[in-house]
Amino acid sequence: MKQLRRLKVVRRFNMAQLIKLNDYISRYETNIYQYPSQYVKLKSDHWNKMKKRFEQGWVEKPIENGKRIEEEEQKGIKKFFKKKSKEEAEESTKNPLSEDDFPSSTEELKQYYLDGLIPFQLKWATTTLMEKSFLDPSYKQNSDLKYFLQRFPDTFLLMFEPVVQMKNAEVEIDHLLIGPSGIEIISLLSHPNGESIHPTSENSWNIEKEGVQSKVLSPMHSLRRTETFVKSVLNKYQLDFPYRKVVLSKNMRFVSEQVPYRTDWIGKDQYTSWFHEKRALKSPLKHDQLKVAEALLKHCRTIAVKRPEWDMEDSFTEG
Repeated sequence: MKQLRRLKVVRRFNMAQLIKLNDYISRYETNIYQYPSQYVKLKSDHWNKMKKRFEQGWVEKPIENGKRIEEEEQKGIKKFFKKKSKEEAEESTKNPLSEDDFPSSTEELKQYYLDGLIPFQLKWATTTLMEKSFLDPSYKQNSDLKYFLQRFPDTFLLMFEPVVQMKNAEVEIDHLLIGPSGIEIISLLSHPNGESIHPTSENSWNIEKEGVQSKVLSPMHSLRRTETFVKSVLNKYQLDFPYRKVVLSKNMRFVSEQVPYRTDWIGKDQYTSWFHEKRALKSPLKHDQLKVAEALLKHCRTIAVKRPEWDMEDSFTEG
């Protein structure tokens, strides 16, 4: 029973892996067969350690002078939640945390842990042992990125806004969510005043609220462009791996009965079942899945510079 309870806790902390972010260098592109399993192990090991310490009465004190003072050393946690950058440390000094900001329950601890994984994921998605890319700070607060990373199992590999090579051009394509059994090419559709979506033509759709419609660009154009890229890579490496195009809108309903081939329109009525299907997936990482991810990464643009020696941290998380 104790073992079953432990496994249940680990599954709650499934978190999709960010293997490519825009045109930044990623550890996953250096070794796609090592880092996914290493990430899963690090994540679950350190959650179990943090939870155990919390249950034994570990608490954190407020931040003083931009540094978190703990009642006792937590070397593993410090290494896992990497030390703050200079900018983050300065921001912490301006806005020090109070004791009320630290987790006081297991549920708060879970969210604290999940939020702590975001910088860790961004670290792996922008650095290798020898090179680094310069992260746009807006990604740290990107709600769409956080949604994918915190809500989907860690057997899903995410390419978020990747820049890819297509013929003689480099273009930013839709998000790719690579699961054990297939790829989902995802376009997120939201509108502050929308209640329903009317896919009226190839070029434009209408968003309606209380009888008033506004026109938006159809996401199908970019989805088909991304599909072309995915198909070309799969064909080049003779990989037989299914894919589907997805227009995802959690808060609006689709008003249409005709859905294009290999396409899913996931609106308010379909979202819950679609989402729970992903969350309930118990399949491990698959070799074919990793081969597909490796092939796709080969055709992404990467911009990076060599890391200075002082920036090459000596930590087991550096891989």
